[in-house]
Amino acid sequence: MSSKLASSQTKTKTESTTEATSSADDSQVFTGLGTRYGDSCTEEDCWQDGACSFVDYELPSTIDGSTCVSEDIWNNGANCGGCIQVSYKGTTITVMVTNLTGGNATHLDMTPSTWSKLTNGYSGGGVDGIEWQWVTCPIAETTPLEIHMHGGASKYWFAATVQNARLRTASLEVSSDQGSTWQATTLENYNMFTLDGTLPDDTAWVRVTSAEGDQVIVEDVALKSGEITTATENYA
Repeated sequence: MSSKLASSQTKTKTESTTEATSSADDSQVFTGLGTRYGDSCTEEDCWQDGACSFVDYELPSTIDGSTCVSEDIWNNGANCGGCIQVSYKGTTITVMVTNLTGGNATHLDMTPSTWSKLTNGYSGGGVDGIEWQWVTCPIAETTPLEIHMHGGASKYWFAATVQNARLRTASLEVSSDQGSTWQATTLENYNMFTLDGTLPDDTAWVRVTSAEGDQVIVEDVALKSGEITTATENYA
């Protein structure tokens, strides 16, 4: 896979990386290398159980496909679940970040299905000059986000991923006293919010904060391996 410089030659790697991880409604447009991966895998099969730790998750029908982001802006998976509007030769699609790749900070590596939609069926493996920017995911505000506990999670080991969110999640906190106090979690590889110590019960409240500062509280999250608890709302 090519790792050639895909961003403006006048930018340093640090500047490019910082800008590419900017907030979801940032109007900054990036120019980079677009590639495809996965040979003939179907959309979800390309990234299920992948670096973003999405398991049995299906893309909403309003999202056109998915992409990997570069290790340069990976940050333990902080961009997972975020949406990107990407354009190439007059075609514009919206994709969700679901996996990890190498290359420059502005490199996007897409599934075969997504790649075909963007490039109108181009059979090659990569093109220079795709343009992209962070956007709010086209998920209705009335469609709630979800807290998905990882395999093996329990009150003894809190480990969760946020999915189906309209914006990227910047932080996740846990409360064992119905919101009176909150404990901060740590985002670890791969897109896994974990908490030190043991929680007293088999359920807890979870408060998530988006990259834009929106907050959603999810009550009575089941602290069980593989369990999904659905919120009552999504980020605004």
